[in-house]
Amino acid sequence: MTDSWTLTETPCAFNRRLGTDALFTLGNGYMGCRGFFEEEQEGVEGLGGIYMAGVFGKGALKAWKGMHRELVNTPNVFWLSIKVDGESVLVRPRRISGYLRTLDMRGGTMARSFTWKGSRGARIRLEFERFVSAANLHLAGQRLRITPLDGPARIEVAAGIDASVRQHNMETTLPLPIQPGRQHLETRFSRDGMIETRVATLPRGVRIAEGQEVRMLGPKGPVAGKPVAFPGRAAERFVFTCPRNATARMSKLVHFFTSRDGNAMALLRKSMKKGMDYDSLLSAHRRAWASRWKMADIEIEGAPDDQRALRFNLFQLMQACPEHDSRVSLGARGLSGEMHEGSVFWDNEIFKLPFFTFTRPNATRSMLRFRHRTLPEARRHARDLWFEGAMYAWKSGDDGVEETEMGVGAYYAIHIVADIAYALRQYWEATGDDDFMARYGAEILVETARFWQSRIYYDPIRKTHNILAVRGPNEYDVIVNNNCYTNMMARENIRYALEAMVLMKKRYPAAWRRLSVRLKLDAREPAAWRRSARGLLICRDRKGGLYLEDDMYLHRAPFDMKRGKTDGRRVIDGNLPYEAMAHYQITKQSDVITMMNLLPWMFTTGQMRAAYAFYEPKTVHDSSLSYAPHAVMAARLGMKREAYRYFRDCAYLDIADIQLNTISGLHFANLGGTWQAVIQGFAGLYQHGNILRLAPHLPRAWKALRFRVCYRGAILRVEMRGHKTAVTLERPGAEPSVLMIGGRRIRLSRKGESATA
Repeated sequence: MTDSWTLTETPCAFNRRLGTDALFTLGNGYMGCRGFFEEEQEGVEGLGGIYMAGVFGKGALKAWKGMHRELVNTPNVFWLSIKVDGESVLVRPRRISGYLRTLDMRGGTMARSFTWKGSRGARIRLEFERFVSAANLHLAGQRLRITPLDGPARIEVAAGIDASVRQHNMETTLPLPIQPGRQHLETRFSRDGMIETRVATLPRGVRIAEGQEVRMLGPKGPVAGKPVAFPGRAAERFVFTCPRNATARMSKLVHFFTSRDGNAMALLRKSMKKGMDYDSLLSAHRRAWASRWKMADIEIEGAPDDQRALRFNLFQLMQACPEHDSRVSLGARGLSGEMHEGSVFWDNEIFKLPFFTFTRPNATRSMLRFRHRTLPEARRHARDLWFEGAMYAWKSGDDGVEETEMGVGAYYAIHIVADIAYALRQYWEATGDDDFMARYGAEILVETARFWQSRIYYDPIRKTHNILAVRGPNEYDVIVNNNCYTNMMARENIRYALEAMVLMKKRYPAAWRRLSVRLKLDAREPAAWRRSARGLLICRDRKGGLYLEDDMYLHRAPFDMKRGKTDGRRVIDGNLPYEAMAHYQITKQSDVITMMNLLPWMFTTGQMRAAYAFYEPKTVHDSSLSYAPHAVMAARLGMKREAYRYFRDCAYLDIADIQLNTISGLHFANLGGTWQAVIQGFAGLYQHGNILRLAPHLPRAWKALRFRVCYRGAILRVEMRGHKTAVTLERPGAEPSVLMIGGRRIRLSRKGESATA
């Protein structure tokens, strides 16, 4: 690692190549490309690792409903075959030196270089560069430089698009690649540098059209290429002799479209007629990244490795965001790997969307529109399970169908319904986007409130309203009654629905009347929701004031942490089966702590402190979702050393492979959680009552923290130094910005106006 904008790997981690490939992923929300070695020809390493949003094939698991699908490993558009004096150039121990791989997060490029030694001792220097355009969703670029160091060499380079790839994993639930993976693609057409494939494992599989423009500049000028016939590949070969210390340069542009865009081949041909230039496209790409970073960057005055790790998390989160397409959302591993099959879970709304809501709100709007698009399936899902309203899938593909494997808990992992409502409400408060609420949001809130009304059971014996047979964020609870997180969030969901109805009646009466008629909303329904929410049981230890995960948590046996959690593996990957977890007071990932972080105005400092002291020692952190909530709460409680330790766990989770499965893709919820640890924890940011609140809790390792927030159309620049906070209004919104910093209320209305507290 050389600076705070660059992630560096040197020397080559031969035994961890597949794992580190995920760290060097590039993407633009349409395509994600792992940092694989493009010249590799053997084994899993030769399969590339390129994924496209919305491109799925038939999976192998038995899904709850319908057909299980998985994200397809699409053609390797960066495929290369390099030979020097007839010998293939491959990265192998004792054959390379001077190895360096870098991820330039400021400019969005990946570079790799090394010196290769042939069997006869001749050395060749190779330098690779690639990017996936942030300025044009359908373009990527690749560059290669070859320099003989000891004498002239006969160089043979074949550059192509390889559609013969198959999946890395045979089983996507496993953390390591297991071969043979499925082959989803069939080649339909290959000619003139273009190739069309189809996902053949689905009846109406997506078609992918890709083309390349390759230029080779040798020591004496341009080198003519010849088409090469490789099965399942579109390729061009260049052969020439290169003198000692002279450099040959190859540049390649890749165009790609799918049938989700329209007629993919027609779009491809049109794009390839434009005659684009590598350097100008790279410059446009870098300008696009500069624009993104201006709003999203967080500057730390402190440890340089903290700054670098934080930027890594933000970079990966931004480049996987499918802001351009509301038909898809951001999967658990983004477009960086195959684990979880590209599916969308609850962590999208709770861990990822807050970053976009406060830095790039249009991206949040798009991903919430995805939830509106899948609302019809959520209605069907609820109806099939004897409930009303909308029950969102725990594990959703692009059509919203429940794709959780049978027996894994889709029936009772229902807090996702309220999580979506929470993210929707957070977006609405942060943006004031009434248009979104009128078009999409109110309908979601009404239908999810209806679901909770049908899911809440009134117990005539105990005279309480209950939500039975559920699993909260702590997935080691297995199945419980009255999970505190679920009940509290369901209650808030109902409140949001009631408030949305008031807004709609007041500001959009005609639209509300149409929606009420379409939804067949009975005038008596809101009162029934209100009664259920008011009577919903929230489990607490009345004597000590502790909020309880569920109504039996205190009655379970203590868990022997020393015996059950001996290394980085999950408890259930050791000696105990999943079913045994219900016997113990064990928390897989934060549950009550996460709830309090989401709704901080509802709890006293004493209640938060009691919850942290009780649950933190019982939490085994067997999920990447666990570290960030602990960092946030510890910071808000002034536990700076503890908060900083958990921040480091977040920030380095993938870089250090803390969960031992980064090989199967980056942990995108944790990427968003790292932002939360810094902004919601150390900066104390949250919103309530249309007021943005800040309170600095900087760790001792940092002297200052600077960032921007987009709030209700305004852009605010925040600088925290010690206990002081300075806020500058860089772009006014439609109305004055009202903030609470510590206990001081601040109002900013003019561009450039500042306040310090």
